[in-house]
Amino acid sequence: MPRLTANLVRDLPLTTGGQRFVVDDAQPGFGVRVGKTAKAYYAESRVRGRPRRVTLGRTDKLTLSDARKLAMKALAEMADGQDRNAELRLARAKLMTLSQAVDGWLKERGHRESTAANYRATMSREFGDWYNTELRRITPKLFQARFKEMIDRTPSGAALAVRTFKSCWNWARADVTDREGNMLLPQCPAEIVRAKKLLPKAKRKQSFVSDWPKFFSALGNLETTSNRHKHAGENFKVFMELLARTGMRMGEATNLAWADVDLDAKTFTITAERAKNGEALTLPMADQTLDLFERLQERTEGERYVWGATPYGDPRKTLTAFRKALGWDVNFHDLRRSFATIATDLDLQQSKIMRLLNHASGGNVTLGYQVSKNPETLRKSVQMVSDHIDKQRGT
Repeated sequence: MPRLTANLVRDLPLTTGGQRFVVDDAQPGFGVRVGKTAKAYYAESRVRGRPRRVTLGRTDKLTLSDARKLAMKALAEMADGQDRNAELRLARAKLMTLSQAVDGWLKERGHRESTAANYRATMSREFGDWYNTELRRITPKLFQARFKEMIDRTPSGAALAVRTFKSCWNWARADVTDREGNMLLPQCPAEIVRAKKLLPKAKRKQSFVSDWPKFFSALGNLETTSNRHKHAGENFKVFMELLARTGMRMGEATNLAWADVDLDAKTFTITAERAKNGEALTLPMADQTLDLFERLQERTEGERYVWGATPYGDPRKTLTAFRKALGWDVNFHDLRRSFATIATDLDLQQSKIMRLLNHASGGNVTLGYQVSKNPETLRKSVQMVSDHIDKQRGT
């Protein structure tokens, strides 16, 4: 431990990796931290029995003499029980901006990339001009004015924006605390919307397919032409029928790979990366579903996805043509609702319906006990749904 001099500090070589600490022999608790790109003076001692190291400044910005003075002050504060690092963290926390709250929430929650992108897009679209604003400056009155703008423009979008904002704020509120863990931010300003009952009640969509003969007639007679995708029409027909017979979500079906399909076992797997609840699910195929996969196999076997070299895209143009032929604005999720409705009408066990749809049990302990991971326990159920569709279809 040499006595630090200006020349010694200047000539200390940077490290090739990690950090090295050079302690001053003449002033205990004072030294230089050497890294790969820079050197900095520091002071080190204990605060209430815990080791603390305080950075004083870079050696190219601070003279050795001034660094010694700052070290003496920092060491005296630590001897007096003051934790400068904790106070700095506290000060920074008090100044947390909405942008930092969004980033922190998305990082810690570990959302899937697509989900995180949707949340970020919502926050940027509705509150982007507040991103550099400190959270403590966003008041209930300010939020209510912003909410009125959103609700007049898009009621459903406003509801999503309020929920997302509250999630970001509540994460920040739990993160920004003093040394004793007490929260420093006030209650979320979006709570004024709930307190005043300004948010309209969400209306769950009830649309599902009720006329299966017309559905399959329009699907079978659909004509599509695409120079870029010669199998666009055939893929669309299989895709729509696959959604109806399996109850899969659109994103689960579009990304289905051949590695997830076992034609011998007559099963397919929704991977954890694609499942909304983050849990992988292996499901049995009805006989009609097996036929659909075999049709795809004839064209795309050897490719990565059941649709070809890439996941199935968003067939908006084909969907528009199908709606025109059908006579009503069917959506992809309507087929999932149709599957659930048929399963309910057939009086299938609720736990089986939830498993087929890969829904979480929501903390229901009894339903949790009833869930079996064996796809064979669901084979009769999926066959019943698929047979019911054909019966309604008239085949």
